[in-house]
Amino acid sequence: MRILYSFYLLLFLGSCYTTSISTQKKSICDYKIEDNNEIHEIISIKRGACFGTCPIYLIIISSDRSGTYHGKKFVEKTGTVEFKLSEDEINSILEKANKINYCQLEDEYFERISDLPKTYIQIFDKKILDYYGAPKELKELEKLIDNICFKYIK
Repeated sequence: MRILYSFYLLLFLGSCYTTSISTQKKSICDYKIEDNNEIHEIISIKRGACFGTCPIYLIIISSDRSGTYHGKKFVEKTGTVEFKLSEDEINSILEKANKINYCQLEDEYFERISDLPKTYIQIFDKKILDYYGAPKELKELEKLIDNICFKYIK
C-alpha cells in the first residue's frame, strides 16, 4: 500500500513541475509579399450597408502595391480611384496582421442584430466577416487599412 501511495505522490508532484514559458505572444501568421511576377489580390476590405448612412465601399490591394477603391454610397468619393501604396505601407498592414495572429481569428463575428454594417476583410486566402463582436485588434487592423488607403482617395 505504501508503494502505491508513494507512486501517486510522485505522480502528483511530477505533474506540478513546470518549465519556464515565455509570456510574450508569438505570431503564428507569416504574411509577406513574395517576390514573383504574378500579380494577385493580397488585401481587401469591403464595407457594407446599414439602414442609415453607413459608408459602402471596397478597397483592393494587389501584390504589385496597386490599390483600387470603389466608392458606392455615403462616401466622400464615389466611383473608382486607382492608387499605389509604398512597400512600407503594405508591410505595416501585414505586420499588424501577423502581430494579431489574423490567420487564427474566427472566420465570422456575427450576432442576430439588425442595422449594423458588414465588413469583410481578406488577407491572402483568409477572409473574415466582421458584423458584431470582433476583437479590438481586428477593428484596429481595419482602421489601419482605411487610414493608409484613404490618404490616396480624394
